[in-house]
Amino acid sequence: MGSFARLSGGMAAAALAGVAVAAAPSAALAQVSAPSATVVLPCSTSALVTAIQQANLSTTPTTIVLQRSCDYSVFTPAVAGTAFPTITKSITLSGGPGTVLSRSQFAVLDFRVLNVGATGNLTVTGVTIRNGSTAGLGGGIQNAGRLTVGSSTITQNTAGNGGGVANLAGATASISSTLISQNTTTGVGGGGIINSGFLTVFQGNILSNTAPINGGGVNTQPGGISNINQTSVNNNVSGSLGGGLSNLGTTNLNGSQVRRNQASAGGGIATGNTNVHLVSTIVRDNTPDNCSPLNSIPGCSG
Repeated sequence: MGSFARLSGGMAAAALAGVAVAAAPSAALAQVSAPSATVVLPCSTSALVTAIQQANLSTTPTTIVLQRSCDYSVFTPAVAGTAFPTITKSITLSGGPGTVLSRSQFAVLDFRVLNVGATGNLTVTGVTIRNGSTAGLGGGIQNAGRLTVGSSTITQNTAGNGGGVANLAGATASISSTLISQNTTTGVGGGGIINSGFLTVFQGNILSNTAPINGGGVNTQPGGISNINQTSVNNNVSGSLGGGLSNLGTTNLNGSQVRRNQASAGGGIATGNTNVHLVSTIVRDNTPDNCSPLNSIPGCSG
């Protein structure tokens, strides 16, 4: 049986001295409505970078409307370690079918897709976040502030920890009606999500994520609180403990299912304490067992 691992050490803030994004020729922002702070963008990566930079200077919340069927793909990151400028104010990124924010498949450097600073409040709706890669936290999104994700997909991202999403200590993340799939880690764990703050997942699907150590789907670190509501945590894999979920903080599952996950122990859920609570939740068909240690989680057997 493996042992639980926790993260240690601080994460350095991303440097703001950036490199211009390699994209199509600069496109002017369109249809700026000052009173409503809404910006409707063309399908242009450079326009999106500029819109975020301007929104970070605004004193009012800004909604950035993205084009459908557009991949805002980044070859060279706007700031060190992150595709787009760090979110420091209240910003909404609103997409539709086929809207993608991605690290280019041809990118030479490794970098995550989005980073929310401690003062940032980011809402993402109708967007696919794809192909981020970092040795640090959060291949898709790293959040140190407030993050809301709805009706989106976070997929095929890689990180040292938190392949899809990393929610840092003191941060709050709310993820609803979102697919978190095929994300991977190379470090402690949290193939789909690593959480050290306050996390709520509602009507989500955490599917086919992988981690080498703990928490193929979700890894909750000490001090973290993860509320998983009406969500499927299926087909995730850990090389050590907690194929579906690994817990060192507090994990609450309500109206959810944890099925067909795999690990060395705790194929469904592994916990290092007694702070896992199941309400109307199914944990079964996991390999080699459903919960570890045996009988440590009320309502989970085998």
